[in-house]
Amino acid sequence: CNTVSEPNDTPGSDGLEDIDRFARFVRATKAPPRDTALAKTVESQEGSKLFDKIGCDTCHVRTLLTAPAGTAVNGGAFTVPDALGSKQFHPFGDFLLHDVGTGDGIAVAMAEHYGKAATTRTWMKFSYQDLQTAANKVRTAPLWGVRTHSRLMHDGASLTLTNAIRRHQGEARRVTEKFRRLKPEQREALLTFLKSL
Repeated sequence: CNTVSEPNDTPGSDGLEDIDRFARFVRATKAPPRDTALAKTVESQEGSKLFDKIGCDTCHVRTLLTAPAGTAVNGGAFTVPDALGSKQFHPFGDFLLHDVGTGDGIAVAMAEHYGKAATTRTWMKFSYQDLQTAANKVRTAPLWGVRTHSRLMHDGASLTLTNAIRRHQGEARRVTEKFRRLKPEQREALLTFLKSL
């Protein structure tokens, strides 16, 4: 245990100064680039079609649009700047919580996580019960840059893309079954597409 006082031991008055700085840094970072050469291959393009056909895009959404410039977010703590307003980006993820059968059982404080308004009405197809019982749900990770990851899924327990896909259960069970029914060359095409992200 390090008991020596260090300059970074004195947080801001609310204790969140470093977190705020890190959040600003993350907001300003660029998305990982695609492997454009691999993305242009026939195999990758076929895999892209299969990605949609079997339903991966239900949660791993290709394209999202940022809020318009000037929009207040996070309870008014942050305003979307012109540089980030109304921009399309391609994360291949919806950033929402889903039960894919691999949750760790740790409950998420939904009111604090999504805001009190989210718990007072039906929201994004979630009932109040769903919002309060998210212990087995995990946030859909974006697939951009997945080719650079050696450990996959929220727990890092999958070492290959195939294993990560096969571990998807719960809400993703039907998609996983469709993946299993693909011909070997179709599975390879889908994996090639994922490696291009």
